[in-house]
Amino acid sequence: MSVVDIQLLVQTVLYFCIFLSGFAISIPVGVNTINFDGICILMRSSSRANCNFPVYMSVFVCIFYGLTIGCYNAYAVRKSRANQNIGSEMWVMPFILINSTLSVMVLVSASMISVGYKVFCDRLKEYSDVKSCGDGKNLKWTNTGTSDKFTPGNYANLLTVAQIACWTACLLFLLQVALGILRFHRNRRLRQSSSDRERIGRAEPTA
Repeated sequence: MSVVDIQLLVQTVLYFCIFLSGFAISIPVGVNTINFDGICILMRSSSRANCNFPVYMSVFVCIFYGLTIGCYNAYAVRKSRANQNIGSEMWVMPFILINSTLSVMVLVSASMISVGYKVFCDRLKEYSDVKSCGDGKNLKWTNTGTSDKFTPGNYANLLTVAQIACWTACLLFLLQVALGILRFHRNRRLRQSSSDRERIGRAEPTA
């Protein structure tokens, strides 16, 4: 029975989890912005840039990148059944650097959502009689730009999902970095062992 590279398999699963988390970030934040009549409520009803950054980050970093590299790793896992050395032949350092950079981007997005939502809730409780932030879904809101009235829907649940997904994606990227470093050291030991065996083989006396 052929055995796959377990570390490659784990990394593949993590990439597909990152891919799924992208939907759990972009959809709630996007829907919430639409429900608020195009206004981004993060950081005191601020510019839409504070909502656009998490949405675009989740689409390109989590969904596109996660799916692409997940499929690439899935192909490598399949090949590892026939070639157990496939993991040592793959690029490692570039992905360590890329995943490290992307983990910072996801961390920034998670902070923007969490801190922005807290600031919004603090302001809401300060200027209204709601006891909890989620109670604002029962209020009638007014778009200060168009004077249109609207109800925002259950924004608390949407942003809670987005926060959990974003912090989870950050953790998954950090795990990918850790696994990449582990693979790097493992490959270096394998190359060193192979080099030592070759040196010993050349030094053995011939009959």
